[in-house]
Amino acid sequence: MQPSTSTPTQPASPVAWLALGDQREQRGERLAALQAWFRAVTSAQLAGQWLDSASTPPELLDSVLRAIEQVRLRRRELYFGAYEDLRQAFGATALARVDHALSAHLRERDRSPSDARQRPRFFYFPELPSRPYLDPFSQPWAASLQEGFAAIRDEAIELLRQDQPSFEDFIRVRKGDRIENYLAGASPTWEAFFFYRHGKRFDANHGRCPRTSRILESIELCSIADHAPEICFSILKPGTHILPHYGVTNVRSVMHLPLLVPADCALNLLGAGEHHWREGELVMFDDTYQHEAWNRSTEIRVILLMDCWNPLLTPVERRAVSQLIETIGAVHRAARATGQNL
Repeated sequence: MQPSTSTPTQPASPVAWLALGDQREQRGERLAALQAWFRAVTSAQLAGQWLDSASTPPELLDSVLRAIEQVRLRRRELYFGAYEDLRQAFGATALARVDHALSAHLRERDRSPSDARQRPRFFYFPELPSRPYLDPFSQPWAASLQEGFAAIRDEAIELLRQDQPSFEDFIRVRKGDRIENYLAGASPTWEAFFFYRHGKRFDANHGRCPRTSRILESIELCSIADHAPEICFSILKPGTHILPHYGVTNVRSVMHLPLLVPADCALNLLGAGEHHWREGELVMFDDTYQHEAWNRSTEIRVILLMDCWNPLLTPVERRAVSQLIETIGAVHRAARATGQNL
């Protein structure tokens, strides 16, 4: 979201944004005030400040709590304003489907998927056609990715040969949770070598796999700050079963480039059929359909797993969705600072 331009210069600190919000409110500029408070809170929290009373200067606490409360209560204005710049540039018609999706997210209209098998955990875009498996070559860069198979596979194999490959658990179990809720098997192990996670680039891993990095950086990535992309070598150890689960949103698709695939390995979208990976052959699917995967062999299975935009979104819709989800995430972060639920 772009802050109001009612002043010739922009504040340089969260405290200045906070004060600007108060000034704008006194002038009756309600939305501009809200945007300034939003900028104050989110920039402070990204810097590790204003997360609770201990990280907030006592003299600012009342003002900060009020700003957070305004952001929480008036989130609808913030959300629709998150892509107002695109509405002004491209017109209301170009953003109509995004508006409908946001209204559904706010429970102002029916948000039930047309296909009952779909259950997005976070954000549903109602006017995208419901398709469990999608044509991977509807992505304009798919051919380039597939052509890079040999180079990508070679770098993945080299990592497997190293004593310290820097793999980490794909599932990060939170306190009070159990890995058995996500994986099954005698000794289930799902590891990853991340190039990106939650939008963060792992520079060292890019450096260790330069050919893979060049291919990834040459294609359009699904970029949403603090959310996407997520791209990794996904390593499923023998006997591991990834239990059925749902993804967060249908604005995102999941692409697999299989690199090492022994027998008895498969992806299964429940109700839509199994897909048995074949090395070098792309598959793309909508992970808001319940899905699972397994490796019933005695060897490691490795794929390049990556987020990508749903190919049925227009370019301007992708930009709007990116700005909207970044704003929703920031508002949720602000609400958590005061223990509020949205």
